[in-house]
Amino acid sequence: MSVIDSVSGQRWSWRVYLVNRLTRLQLVLFPAQVLGATWDQIGMRIPQAASFYYGGLYKYFVPSVALLCTIPVFFGNLFFLQSVVSSVFGSNGPLWSLSYEFWYYILFPALVLAAASWTRIRNRFLYAGLCALLLWFIGQRISLYFVIWLAGALVGRLRRTAPFGPPRMQAIVSLAAGLLFFGALAWSRTQKFSSDILADYMIGLSFALWLYTLIHGASEDVFPAYANSARTLSGFSYTLYLTHFPVLLLLRGLLDPRGNWQPDLPHLLRGLGIALLMLAYAYFVAEFTEARTTSVRRRLLQPWISRAKEVAR
Repeated sequence: MSVIDSVSGQRWSWRVYLVNRLTRLQLVLFPAQVLGATWDQIGMRIPQAASFYYGGLYKYFVPSVALLCTIPVFFGNLFFLQSVVSSVFGSNGPLWSLSYEFWYYILFPALVLAAASWTRIRNRFLYAGLCALLLWFIGQRISLYFVIWLAGALVGRLRRTAPFGPPRMQAIVSLAAGLLFFGALAWSRTQKFSSDILADYMIGLSFALWLYTLIHGASEDVFPAYANSARTLSGFSYTLYLTHFPVLLLLRGLLDPRGNWQPDLPHLLRGLGIALLMLAYAYFVAEFTEARTTSVRRRLLQPWISRAKEVAR
C-alpha cells in the first residue's frame, strides 16, 4: 500500500513504514559496504591496481579511494549521510544516491501528513516544520532533486488512468516520448548547461513522461519466460546496484590497468563475461540479503501486529 493510500485511509503507521523501508535498505547496505571494503583492501595491495585506489578516480573519489576507507565514512554511509555530511565509502560511488532515497522516504510522508485533512492542526504544523528542517539538513542540491523523485511517484499514482487509445496509438505515443527522452539525454551530453541540475531535470522529467506512456501501453498478457526473467532480475537489482562497482574497479585494475581495451570482438566477449559474472555475484549475495527482506520484515512486525490484534479484541 502506498504512502498516499495509507494516509488517505487513515491507516498510517510510522512504525510499519520505517520497518518496511529500513529492512529494504539496510539488509543489503551493510553487507555491501563490508564486501566493498574487502575488495578495496585487496585492490590496494595489488601493485598493478594500486594506482586506482591511491590516485584521484572520477568525480566520486577525491582525493583517493584509500582516504575514503575509514570507519567514520563507513558509519556515515550506513546512516545515509553521504552527500550530506560524509563522502561515499571507499570506491563504492553508487552509494551517493542512497542518501537521497532515504531522506526522500522520510520527507514524502511528512509532506503528505502535513497536507492530510484528518491530521490535527497542531500535528500538521509539526509535520510542516519537520519538512522544513529536513530540507535544510539535506541541503539545496538534494532538496532540488526531490522534484525528480516526485515525478516518479506521480507516474505511479497516474498508472490507473484511462489509456491513450488503441494499441497503435499507444505505441506511437510511447515511441515519441522515448525519442524525446533520448534526445534530451544526447543534448545534455553534447551541450554545456549552466547547472548540472538543469540537465538532470530535463533527463529525469522526460524519462518520467516516457515511463508513464510505457505503463499505459503495457500488457498483462506477456510470455511466461519474460515474466519470470523480469521477476528474477528485479529480485536482486538493488543488490546488484550496491555491490557491483568495487568488484568492477578491482577487475579493471587486474585486467586493464592502462585502459588499453578496445571495442573489438575479443574484448566485447570479455565484457559480456564480466557482466554475467557480476550478475551471478549479485544474485548470490542477494540470496542472503535482499531475498530475505519479507521474512525479516514479518519477524520485526509480528510482535507489534499481534499486540494490535489483542487490543482490537
